[in-house]
Amino acid sequence: MVTKKISRYYRIILILCLCFFVSGVGFIFYMMKESNQKNIAYFEESVENMKTTVNEQIANNMETLDGVALTLGEMKVMDLKHLLPIIRKINDRNAFYRMGIIHSNGKADMVDLDGTIHHKVDFSSSPIFQSGMQGKLTISKTLKDPFSNNYLNYYSVPIISNNQNIGVLLAADKTERLRSVLDNAIFSHSGYSNIIDSNGTYIIRSMKSATVENIGDIGNLSEEQLTSIHQNLKDKTSHFFTYDEDKQTYWCLYTPLSYNDWYLLSIVNENMINADHTLIYGIILLTGFALLIFLLLFYLINRTHNRTKQHLERLAFADPVLGISNFVKFSIDVEEQIIQRKDAFQPFAFWYGDIDNFKIYNDTFGYEAGDALLKIMCNCLLANMQTHDFFCRESADHFTGIRFFQEPNQLIEWHEHIMKAVIAKEHCNTHSFPISFAIGFYCVTKPEDVLSVNKMYNRAKMAQQSIKANREIRQAFYSDTIRQNILHINEIESQMQLALKNGEFKMYIQPKTDTHHNHRIMGGEVLVRWQKSDGTIIPPNDFIPIFERNGFIVLLDRYMFVSACKWLYDYFENHTHRIHLAVNVSRLDIFQEDFISYYVSIKEQYELCDDVIELEFTESLAIEDHALLSAKISELRTHGFLCSIDDFGAGYSSLNTLKELPIQVIKLDILFFRKGASIEKARIIVSHIIHLAKQLHIAVVAEGIEEPDQVYFLEKCGCDIIQGYVFAKPMPANDFKKLLLKDPVGYWGEGFLKESD
Repeated sequence: MVTKKISRYYRIILILCLCFFVSGVGFIFYMMKESNQKNIAYFEESVENMKTTVNEQIANNMETLDGVALTLGEMKVMDLKHLLPIIRKINDRNAFYRMGIIHSNGKADMVDLDGTIHHKVDFSSSPIFQSGMQGKLTISKTLKDPFSNNYLNYYSVPIISNNQNIGVLLAADKTERLRSVLDNAIFSHSGYSNIIDSNGTYIIRSMKSATVENIGDIGNLSEEQLTSIHQNLKDKTSHFFTYDEDKQTYWCLYTPLSYNDWYLLSIVNENMINADHTLIYGIILLTGFALLIFLLLFYLINRTHNRTKQHLERLAFADPVLGISNFVKFSIDVEEQIIQRKDAFQPFAFWYGDIDNFKIYNDTFGYEAGDALLKIMCNCLLANMQTHDFFCRESADHFTGIRFFQEPNQLIEWHEHIMKAVIAKEHCNTHSFPISFAIGFYCVTKPEDVLSVNKMYNRAKMAQQSIKANREIRQAFYSDTIRQNILHINEIESQMQLALKNGEFKMYIQPKTDTHHNHRIMGGEVLVRWQKSDGTIIPPNDFIPIFERNGFIVLLDRYMFVSACKWLYDYFENHTHRIHLAVNVSRLDIFQEDFISYYVSIKEQYELCDDVIELEFTESLAIEDHALLSAKISELRTHGFLCSIDDFGAGYSSLNTLKELPIQVIKLDILFFRKGASIEKARIIVSHIIHLAKQLHIAVVAEGIEEPDQVYFLEKCGCDIIQGYVFAKPMPANDFKKLLLKDPVGYWGEGFLKESD
């Protein structure tokens, strides 16, 4: 009995919903039909207004000419000498493109608006002349002007004197003036108009119109429609019809004008007129779909309530890939099992870690392989859990958890064991990819160290981030030092954009001396110093590594390059002594798509000659991707840049660098010149590098030189350029310029021994 009542209840609801839907749809279609009829009436009204405007435009021109013709007939003046001043005066007021008189022999004398005169132009066979001589007021079709690139419409009226037609007054107007009237959109800026003749041929076409020659060419008109259209044109009657083109429906209305056999042809896209119909159809479908969903939900809601609840719990607390707890559930477990149970406290570590280069792994082997690696990591963690340990996947390849311990070394051993297990299982999948899992620990050894979940998570993450870029160290324990380092990085990153905007990054230059010319200054290396508004100077080592990690180094590179170009431009404006500046380029900058175009455009903007700007690239970049760097250097050299390798000898492929890269300069790494037990071996290596570079026609710069004996040694070896404290420390750009002005010849370095004595 209950089942029958429920079924009857469902049927009643279904019938009511259907009745509501059908009646609503019927009412909507009725309103759409009424709206369509109103739109047609409005379209016809718009076309009639356009017709009136076009007729008035032509009529005004005809009326003006007719009045002028009447005046000329009364004056009985037809010779050009007397007519031209009159025509010019009249045309100055009416702004016809051209005016003139066709004499009874069909020859016309005309003057343009700009004063150009045309004599004896033959109009004898033109309908304009013939109609005018018959006493008719006429407007011509669109004609190509033989004296210009313009298209014109000619107006002609007879000149009557003593009841005799003695000639025709002629005026030409640019077709674009009448077209501008047609381009005034009809029907709320949705349509456009053209002028056609009784054959359907286009006389004046709107700029919005398709490039067709005849009304029969528009859309896909049937033979029956074409016959009806041409009959209506012959009968000089108005007619409304529709046609389809490119899956669009268009309304079309033509109506006769007052002149010639011309018609105004107006067209509007039905979709523009009935744009709201599409919305209405959508509403009908959406309403019907909503009713159907309502009925289905009404039927299923009780049956699926429990299933939905269970599903929501899985979504809320389970990881969709691994099936373990997600961070929400993990946070609840930490709160319930640790934070709220301090009375049963045991030392534990809150850990956070992620898989190095997991995105590259995904891109290389595919997302299925990436998910498989996550499952391997998860299974290894599960296999090495203690009784009260628990963990979750926070997101992507990021895992976090709780590990109980007695000694910190136990955490390190546990992590290393996990990594060995992951690597062993991953290699079974034949992926030759180095797997590493950097991890950070926040150790809680007493109850008062227990913090909120988010705070402990952040501290473990801080510890992990402190070693993320270090491939040698894979575990880190949170400390105040790490916290201060992270805060320092955050402080630097929060200030860097404003510092760049306010010009706090200052250009310093360390002079370079030429060993072949008695150590005269031949240029310098551009260096950066961060001078805050309060005068505090932040050393480069405190911010350059941060900028290299977050990508801001690209903006700083370019800022310093622009500063160097501007300095050189200002210097060469007043001095002829040729110097060059070396600017460092980071590895991130060279990978930018606009790297070449940007540097070349700035050099050209400041009109710098070739070989005054040197771009320094690190040897580590040459080792990583020498093919890319070689291509970039070759292109830069074609644009007049000097290119050098910085820190030469710091890598493992220095000789290969010399062989593969089209560089012009190498800078010997400062490590070669530091004092130590191996100084003699270092000098042997340096001398041979310089000798090899000479044979390859590569200039050699030694940087970091601090002692006179190093200078003597480098001179003896044939080193070309020396840079270091033995001559000068990096100095502000203005001080460098003063140094050059103080010794314009450039032999400043000659006395370096005196300063060292």
